[in-house]
Amino acid sequence: MAKNLSTFAIAEMLHVDPGSVANWIDQGLLQAHRTPGGHRRVVVEDLVKFLREHKMPIPAELGATPVRILVVDDEEAVAKLIARAIRQKHPDFEVVEANDGFRAGTLIATLRPDVVILDLRMPGMDGYEVCRMIKAQDATKHAEVIAMTAFPSPESEQSIKDCGARVCLAKPLDLDTLLAEVEKSM
Repeated sequence: MAKNLSTFAIAEMLHVDPGSVANWIDQGLLQAHRTPGGHRRVVVEDLVKFLREHKMPIPAELGATPVRILVVDDEEAVAKLIARAIRQKHPDFEVVEANDGFRAGTLIATLRPDVVILDLRMPGMDGYEVCRMIKAQDATKHAEVIAMTAFPSPESEQSIKDCGARVCLAKPLDLDTLLAEVEKSM
């Protein structure tokens, strides 16, 4: 598979009109560059990112990486429980755990997760700071953040949503609800 794809190759792969692909590029939804001859080309990784962001199926021929999920909780047992539940339901997902905000920051930069399950209260860097960091970087702002807290309040829920989280769940977690939120995030 070529590293760069033409608008026609993308259209054929996705079963859409080439004009649709051109419109996505013109609207800034799909990142592309132009060849010296003026033809649009899209890097495979940018196409995969676009498809994930828009909840579109990723064709197998793109050789896409698995969905990556980062679970961040300072209680190691909670992080492991969540990771295990996700792996059982979705064995093809890559699930990584972090037990503090600083480690989460390092993993976010290198892993570039699609979904981050994030505890709000942690020593050092709290969940609010981690969420702001995720949403401030071009490489990670696409990540869906599912926040969780043992101290739910309307104020904390609104604050984390203002930082960029999609939802805030109360602990103790209902794993079925959490798994449903993970699926909504893809």
